[in-house]
Amino acid sequence: IGAALEKNTTLTTLDLDSNGIGHEGARAIAAALEKNATLTTLNLRYNGIGPEGGQAIAAALKKNATLTTLILECNNIEHDGGSAIGAALKENATLTTLNLSNNGSGSGRATASALEKNAT
Repeated sequence: IGAALEKNTTLTTLDLDSNGIGHEGARAIAAALEKNATLTTLNLRYNGIGPEGGQAIAAALKKNATLTTLILECNNIEHDGGSAIGAALKENATLTTLNLSNNGSGSGRATASALEKNAT
Protein backbone atom coordinates (compact mmCIF):
# COMPACT_ATOMS: atom_id res chain seq x y z
CA ILE A 1 0.00 0.00 0.00
CA GLY A 2 2.84 2.37 0.81
CA ALA A 3 4.45 2.00 -2.61
CA ALA A 4 1.12 2.51 -4.38
CA LEU A 5 0.25 5.53 -2.24
CA GLU A 6 3.59 7.12 -3.00
CA LYS A 7 2.82 7.11 -6.73
CA ASN A 8 -0.94 7.73 -6.59
CA THR A 9 -2.11 11.12 -7.83
CA THR A 10 -5.90 10.86 -7.39
CA LEU A 11 -6.78 9.21 -4.07
CA THR A 12 -7.93 11.67 -1.41
CA THR A 13 -9.19 9.31 1.34
CA LEU A 14 -7.61 6.09 2.59
CA ASP A 15 -9.38 4.05 5.30
CA LEU A 16 -7.28 1.20 6.71
CA ASP A 17 -9.27 0.77 9.93
CA SER A 18 -8.51 -2.54 11.69
CA ASN A 19 -6.03 -3.96 9.18
CA GLY A 20 -3.21 -4.88 11.56
CA ILE A 21 -0.54 -3.00 9.63
CA GLY A 22 1.67 -2.65 12.72
CA HIS A 23 4.69 -0.38 12.95
CA GLU A 24 6.22 -1.67 9.71
CA GLY A 25 3.09 -0.82 7.74
CA ALA A 26 2.98 2.58 9.41
CA ARG A 27 6.57 3.20 8.33
CA ALA A 28 5.72 2.35 4.71
CA ILE A 29 2.68 4.61 4.74
CA ALA A 30 4.69 7.38 6.39
CA ALA A 31 7.33 7.19 3.66
CA ALA A 32 4.58 7.51 1.07
CA LEU A 33 3.01 10.47 2.88
CA GLU A 34 6.25 12.38 2.52
CA LYS A 35 5.79 12.31 -1.28
CA ASN A 36 2.03 12.00 -1.79
CA ALA A 37 0.35 15.29 -2.76
CA THR A 38 -3.33 14.29 -2.93
CA LEU A 39 -4.32 12.37 0.20
CA THR A 40 -6.33 14.54 2.60
CA THR A 41 -7.83 11.90 4.94
CA LEU A 42 -6.07 8.90 6.48
CA ASN A 43 -7.69 6.48 8.92
CA LEU A 44 -5.28 4.11 10.66
CA ARG A 45 -7.57 3.28 13.59
CA TYR A 46 -6.95 -0.07 15.36
CA ASN A 47 -3.75 -1.01 13.58
CA GLY A 48 -1.32 -1.57 16.45
CA ILE A 49 1.29 0.82 15.06
CA GLY A 50 2.78 1.45 18.52
CA PRO A 51 5.28 4.17 19.41
CA GLU A 52 7.53 3.35 16.42
CA GLY A 53 4.67 3.75 13.97
CA GLY A 54 3.59 6.96 15.68
CA GLN A 55 7.09 8.36 15.32
CA ALA A 56 7.19 7.43 11.63
CA ILE A 57 3.84 9.11 10.97
CA ALA A 58 5.06 12.16 12.90
CA ALA A 59 8.13 12.47 10.68
CA ALA A 60 5.88 12.35 7.63
CA LEU A 61 3.62 15.07 9.05
CA LYS A 62 6.58 17.44 9.06
CA LYS A 63 6.88 17.08 5.28
CA ASN A 64 3.33 16.40 4.10
CA ALA A 65 1.36 19.45 2.95
CA THR A 66 -2.01 17.94 2.01
CA LEU A 67 -3.26 15.74 4.85
CA THR A 68 -6.05 17.48 6.78
CA THR A 69 -7.55 14.56 8.76
CA LEU A 70 -5.60 11.85 10.57
CA ILE A 71 -7.23 9.15 12.70
CA LEU A 72 -4.82 7.20 14.91
CA GLU A 73 -7.31 6.00 17.53
CA CYS A 74 -6.45 2.81 19.47
CA ASN A 75 -2.88 2.26 18.27
CA ASN A 76 -0.91 2.18 21.53
CA ILE A 77 1.39 4.95 20.40
CA GLU A 78 2.09 5.78 24.05
CA HIS A 79 4.16 8.76 25.20
CA ASP A 80 6.99 8.45 22.66
CA GLY A 81 4.65 8.41 19.67
CA GLY A 82 2.53 11.19 21.15
CA SER A 83 5.60 13.36 21.77
CA ALA A 84 6.76 12.89 18.19
CA ILE A 85 3.33 13.80 16.83
CA GLY A 86 3.26 16.82 19.11
CA ALA A 87 6.59 18.01 17.75
CA ALA A 88 5.38 17.46 14.18
CA LEU A 89 2.28 19.57 14.80
CA LYS A 90 4.53 22.53 15.50
CA GLU A 91 5.70 22.35 11.87
CA ASN A 92 2.64 20.99 10.05
CA ALA A 93 0.37 23.67 8.57
CA THR A 94 -2.41 21.58 7.02
CA LEU A 95 -3.71 19.05 9.57
CA THR A 96 -7.02 20.27 11.01
CA THR A 97 -8.45 17.04 12.51
CA LEU A 98 -6.47 14.61 14.65
CA ASN A 99 -7.89 11.68 16.65
CA LEU A 100 -5.46 10.20 19.17
CA SER A 101 -8.02 8.70 21.55
CA ASN A 102 -7.18 5.48 23.42
CA ASN A 103 -3.47 5.44 22.70
CA GLY A 104 -2.00 4.66 26.08
CA SER A 105 -0.21 6.46 28.81
CA GLY A 106 0.80 10.02 28.09
CA SER A 107 0.08 10.22 24.38
CA GLY A 108 -2.49 12.99 24.79
CA ARG A 109 -0.45 15.01 27.27
CA ALA A 110 2.60 14.74 25.03
CA THR A 111 0.64 16.20 22.12
CA ALA A 112 -1.22 18.91 24.03
CA SER A 113 1.65 21.39 24.34
CA ALA A 114 2.12 21.46 20.58
CA LEU A 115 -1.46 22.55 20.05
CA GLU A 116 -0.59 25.91 21.60
CA LYS A 117 1.85 26.54 18.75
CA ASN A 118 -0.04 24.91 15.88
CA ALA A 119 -1.72 27.54 13.68
CA THR A 120 -4.12 25.38 11.67
